[in-house]
Amino acid sequence: MAQDLSAIGSLSLQVALPILSAFDLPLAALPTNLFSTQTEGFNPPAAAKIAPWLLATFHHWQQQKLTFSGLLLGYLGTNDLVAIIQQLVARQSLPTIIFDPVMADQNALYPDLPADYPYHLAKLLPYATVITPNLTEAQLLTGITVGTTPTQNEQYQLLKALEQKLSAHGHAVITSVVQQQQIGCIWLTHGRLQFSGYPRLPGHFYGSGDVLTALLTGFLQHGEGLPTAIKYAVNGTFLALQQTAHSQRERRYGIILSDLLFATGQYLRGGQFLTK
Repeated sequence: MAQDLSAIGSLSLQVALPILSAFDLPLAALPTNLFSTQTEGFNPPAAAKIAPWLLATFHHWQQQKLTFSGLLLGYLGTNDLVAIIQQLVARQSLPTIIFDPVMADQNALYPDLPADYPYHLAKLLPYATVITPNLTEAQLLTGITVGTTPTQNEQYQLLKALEQKLSAHGHAVITSVVQQQQIGCIWLTHGRLQFSGYPRLPGHFYGSGDVLTALLTGFLQHGEGLPTAIKYAVNGTFLALQQTAHSQRERRYGIILSDLLFATGQYLRGGQFLTK
């Protein structure tokens, strides 16, 4: 997995590592940036750019003849790093690449991202087998503008436009879509629009998309089909958000995972995962 690591805050790599570890998957973790805190909810963080280390790490792995079954790709943050990752991914032969194009929310780019960042990030789409943008990111990647609550036709057009940019047989899953007091994911199955959601909870949860994409990766790596993996990931994310909402933790510190990790362990022992 390749995404940012915040020293403070349970999100990004800090949630992907425990979630995918709970699936008993062997992991290689590549922090794309090192931050003192997450980039939202605090003053601008201290940051360390580690592109030279990334290149040296890939070179070392090639020398050791290490092979990988997939990649979870998240926040990158600079156009230069996007170009480096594109070159590295192009040299690999990975059967699965789950790409969360983290760059924006609530109709705005995240702090310190250049205006042309969506254009550069879109260059990674042809390598992806599954992409998980939120509604804002889906619009930036396609150039299609929709309303706050997009119609079913607008949802369909966004998904089709995204899938045309992906690898052969790639799938787009758009998160943070609101339907009838629920929030969740939309995707296409045989050209038909699908939705899986959970009741909206008050307030904003930093890192909820990171949790969902990590869960989706774990279920796909365990052989679940995409519709089932999405529904399980949605249910698991809701469980974690409920626990976080009922706690005293400030939202800017991210998501509490203990209930979710327990449920994942039950799934691995042969139980169904949080079915409704």
